[in-house]
Amino acid sequence: MARYKGGYRVRKYGVPTKHLAGPDASKSEVWIAYERWQAGQVHKEFTVADLIDLYFASPQYTKHLKPSTQKDYQRYGKTIIAVFGEMQPDTITSPLVQMFMDSRGTKYPATANRERTFLGLIMKWGKARGFVTIEDPTKVVRPFVESPGGRYVQDAEYKAFWNWLGQRGHLMHQCAMEIAYLCAARQQDVLALTRHNLQEDGLLIAQAKTGKQQLKLWNTPLRRAVNSALAGNTTAKVQSAHIIRGRTGQGYTRTGFNAVWQREQRAALAAGIIKERFRFHDLKIKAASDFEGDLKRFTGHKSTSMAERYNRTPDRVVPLNRESDSEEGEKDDDK
Repeated sequence: MARYKGGYRVRKYGVPTKHLAGPDASKSEVWIAYERWQAGQVHKEFTVADLIDLYFASPQYTKHLKPSTQKDYQRYGKTIIAVFGEMQPDTITSPLVQMFMDSRGTKYPATANRERTFLGLIMKWGKARGFVTIEDPTKVVRPFVESPGGRYVQDAEYKAFWNWLGQRGHLMHQCAMEIAYLCAARQQDVLALTRHNLQEDGLLIAQAKTGKQQLKLWNTPLRRAVNSALAGNTTAKVQSAHIIRGRTGQGYTRTGFNAVWQREQRAALAAGIIKERFRFHDLKIKAASDFEGDLKRFTGHKSTSMAERYNRTPDRVVPLNRESDSEEGEKDDDK
């Protein structure tokens, strides 16, 4: 409450300024007006929806997350708000989270895991800033076990679809396939490559997901794929610095690239060129499975266990070299 040239007024963050009394009002009149105003205020409880709104407006979200991660969090947030949005954060218990997981995970176990992680993230974020007082209720709720997605692409089907793309005039998709496979690179990282990534010793790939940079040293197949991309789609008047470019000379968006990929996968399947469709991301699985050496270093993952999730080939193990009792008996008989 404050005095101003028009008398007395009350100001509160998030609430419109309210005139209480004129400049000649007595102290008791001002207090009566203030109490009347206060009695008319509707107390709004702080909810999970409010907490999520604050998080989405915070620098931790707006400045420190990749756009793709922000988009995912927005999607997870919609579900959490639909279920827990009207509740106060401190009233969320582990049994409630478990009930949510049991219901949501019946059809969408992987999505339920991501939403549980997001709920735990905002609860910890809120606790650190005084909006939440309880411990993270998601901590004791176990996520669903997820089987690795995708599959290994056989050499024959890789070559068949690569040739199909060439016959259909999709040179850039051919080059993107080769770069992704040879470098075990994600699609978004391949599409983001520009001439600035061309180094003397190799191709510099910056992983958008982890922020890690890797210099993939030149070899003949990688150099050929990059040079083919640079030599293609040069008729457009405007040429961007991107290595993988569309017919307009601009870099591909993921939506535009995927539209062609999915259409040609369907067409190749219908024509009998391939027997089963595969994702572009499956090329990383193929690369990790075909590579012989330090897989963690090759894929750029932070841990060996993460890198091994992409390896779909069985381990080659030498069996125990021990003679059986029957073989020893046969030797004795020979004597």
